[in-house]
Amino acid sequence: MSSAVVVDADEPRLRPGSSLLEPEFLRRLERLKLLARRRFRGAASGSRRARAKGSSAEFADHRPYAPGDDTRRIDWNAYARLGELVMRLYVAEQDLAVTLLIDRSASLGVGSPPKIDVARRVAAALGYLALAQGERVGVVPFAAGVGRPLEPGRGRARVGKLLRYLDSVEVDGTTDLGRAVDAFLARRPRPGLVCVLSDLLDPGGFRRPLDRLISEGHEPAIFHILDAEELDPTPGGDFALVDVERGTRVEVSLDQHAIAAYRARVTAFLADVGGYARSRGLSHVRVGGDVDFEDALLTYLRS
Repeated sequence: MSSAVVVDADEPRLRPGSSLLEPEFLRRLERLKLLARRRFRGAASGSRRARAKGSSAEFADHRPYAPGDDTRRIDWNAYARLGELVMRLYVAEQDLAVTLLIDRSASLGVGSPPKIDVARRVAAALGYLALAQGERVGVVPFAAGVGRPLEPGRGRARVGKLLRYLDSVEVDGTTDLGRAVDAFLARRPRPGLVCVLSDLLDPGGFRRPLDRLISEGHEPAIFHILDAEELDPTPGGDFALVDVERGTRVEVSLDQHAIAAYRARVTAFLADVGGYARSRGLSHVRVGGDVDFEDALLTYLRS
């Protein structure tokens, strides 16, 4: 079978060369989409009515035009006055902004498979599902700061562009989620769902940046990406462990005592993240290790 595939009859063919574009992966995305449709059929209309605008006859507001918007909603009278394209909004419109905030720091390069591959797959699935449901999707890679983003857009024709963009995300540098969130918010993005895909191995912590997203009207969803060896390392032997982001070196003996202490710290770390998410009413989904990306997405959809 050729590796060039078609996701939808109305979409362009996707170039080969990436696991994100393999036919089997795309078939898995289709299965996820069908499951999402079964779960949410009939629930989308009005599900965000209290905080959104809509297509009823009652005019509510304007917002700037963005690529992919319905040109029939452009307010040409406002354009004549302001010289800017703006959209007419009506009560109860569904227009969710979905941002995939994906960690590309050097620690995502470790693991089997590398954690960045897991992050790309989860991001691809989230973006695919959102685009299939008519939402607006953008991608912001980050390490010590934010990288070149994929600007928000919607429509099924964006699927190929999304997958090619995610495939181009490479790991490098240190993690600073706080600085990345500050830079992201400085762009004044529309409030919406912000999917944070990261191992959260950040000396600065995760609480302040996630709280800042919440305070600015966004809804963070945490996709916690960890490798099996990080969760439960194999005991035995003396090792020199090198921090892939900062280059610091530690000599350790991985005997049973050291492994037990390490496992206790990992358990406390996961409990801390999970407790924070519950206290804020956020989704927290662990991915990687023994948790397949598809199972993680179904867990998220169920929540």
